Amino acid sequence: MQAPEYQYAFFQDLERSTKSGLIAYLFILTLGLTIAIAGVEKTFYFMANIKICESLFLTLLTINLLQLFIRGINKIHWLGNAHIFLDKTLFKFLFRSNEIILRELLTLLEPHERSVLDTLAAHERDTIARSIFSRLADDQSIFESLLKRGIFRSWVWYWITIYGVFVFIILTVFSFSKSILIPTIYSQAFSTSIGIVAVLHLIFIMALGYNLILVTKRIMREIVNVYDVEILSLLRSYVSKT
Repeated sequence: MQAPEYQYAFFQDLERSTKSGLIAYLFILTLGLTIAIAGVEKTFYFMANIKICESLFLTLLTINLLQLFIRGINKIHWLGNAHIFLDKTLFKFLFRSNEIILRELLTLLEPHERSVLDTLAAHERDTIARSIFSRLADDQSIFESLLKRGIFRSWVWYWITIYGVFVFIILTVFSFSKSILIPTIYSQAFSTSIGIVAVLHLIFIMALGYNLILVTKRIMREIVNVYDVEILSLLRSYVSKT
């Protein structure tokens, strides 16, 4: 298999993994809201005394719901923009990562050349960083190095965890509101459990984000040292355009 085809297949696999994570969290959101609305004690009683026909109905309903999610998600082509919006709104690790990429790349330029790019707006610098990193990743040796470091998989886990944070924030707000309006031991236990899972998601995504920042910095320093000539040529092409 040729390098471009291999890279295309790899990124297709990453996209499928990301969409699978989104589908899973959408199902969790639907299930959590259903339990909160119906009531934890009623749901538990129903599941403990479920009949065969009801079990079959729930199985078919779950399958149809998952099929609906899969078809809907597969038609979405704006997940990348959604990721950027969610990251910019919540944690900004992608923005910080792009700043690190550009900062490491700019060390190759002369001070007067660097000052030209330093005057650009944040979103323009972000675009340049992503563009250069994307073009560097087209190089097979760089791509293989990035694969070994697991940087792409780490970003996929980051996006999936963002879905989890978003879903469990919604569930936490909804379940706590329900436990305040209809206070029972069951609803309070359910809302507390949901809140704990939300906190765990937040801890996990912060750990993932800071790890991504450290790995990005380390990788970029290695790439700059090895591919300084090619990177300098790319940077100067951007300087000449500004």
